[in-house]
Amino acid sequence: LDPLRTFAVAAALGRPRRRVEGALQATTSLLSRCLGTGQDVALVLRDIGVLLVERRKVRMRFYHDFLWAVAGKENLEKGVFKIQELLDMVVPRGVPVAALTSFGSVIVFPECVR
Repeated sequence: LDPLRTFAVAAALGRPRRRVEGALQATTSLLSRCLGTGQDVALVLRDIGVLLVERRKVRMRFYHDFLWAVAGKENLEKGVFKIQELLDMVVPRGVPVAALTSFGSVIVFPECVR
């Protein structure tokens, strides 16, 4: 892990750097083990969306409000909401993660508690 980046993340979260490094290492270790054994994984990225890995295929599903903040309402209405492939990438916040998967069964990584 890049010590400068973990320092910046720790400072932004108001947490000790070693705690942040430990959490990042534990998460990457768990993700590596899950992917190594071929398990389907859903990594919930708070305020952004859900990264899904199913049968070695990776898909990102973004929360509507995140895209709205990044792209703006006008751009979303012009682009995302008119193209089916892009519309499939948008999910409402609070949707059950299992509903986003083809198989309805994934390992959901725990949410980081502040």
